Amino acid sequence: MNQALKSEWIKLTTIRSLAWSLGLYLWLMLGLSVAYGTVPGERDLNAKGFDPIGLGLSLVPLGMILLMVVGVLAVTGEYASGTIRSSLLAVPDRTRFYVAKLGLLALVTGALSTAGIVAGFFIVQAFIGDHAAPFDAATVGHLAGAVLYTVLLVLFSMGLATVLRSSAATLTTLIPLFFMVSTMLNHIPKVSAVAQFLPDVAGGLALQQHSGDGVLNAWSGLGVLAVWAIVSILAGHMSLTRRDA
Repeated sequence: MNQALKSEWIKLTTIRSLAWSLGLYLWLMLGLSVAYGTVPGERDLNAKGFDPIGLGLSLVPLGMILLMVVGVLAVTGEYASGTIRSSLLAVPDRTRFYVAKLGLLALVTGALSTAGIVAGFFIVQAFIGDHAAPFDAATVGHLAGAVLYTVLLVLFSMGLATVLRSSAATLTTLIPLFFMVSTMLNHIPKVSAVAQFLPDVAGGLALQQHSGDGVLNAWSGLGVLAVWAIVSILAGHMSLTRRDA
């Protein structure tokens, strides 16, 4: 497993597009946090129901998309180039190969999202001054939930990418789902009761101070997202072990 992890680390850090994307994520999070912190005017800050936690974490889904793309390309890039055959020759145990790839990306995205989310959140809070969220256990829980939300969605995306084996097919499925379909369904009265169980909608409750009127809260929503991620990972494992490279 150590050797498999080392090989995945070499792939991740030597493919320029992937390495640059990881660095770009931190710059994006910090730059957006400055923008998000300066956008609300005094009227918005004093409005009833203003959510400083939601504002501080509102940049998380945008940054997550970049990490999701890295995860998808880390999987599909090997199929597109044909190097998946060499990788499986080097690590014949496909389960070990799969666990190493997902495990390394989970560690990397966890570390990067922790740095980006925490730094971005406190930059936003510094800009809104007296309206900032208190630094208490609830705030720490939302920060931890935002990191977990990012990591789980990256793993969900990697599992789907292993099934589809195409970056175009995976991204054209995920991006509209996360940014269009789930949002629209969640605002249709008769459908929203079911739409709240979609992966990004359920996990996204961790990014808000108040969970709304649904049956899920921040942590149960993350639990639903975890189930989606596990199902996707298991489907990817089945695809990898039962299909030819």
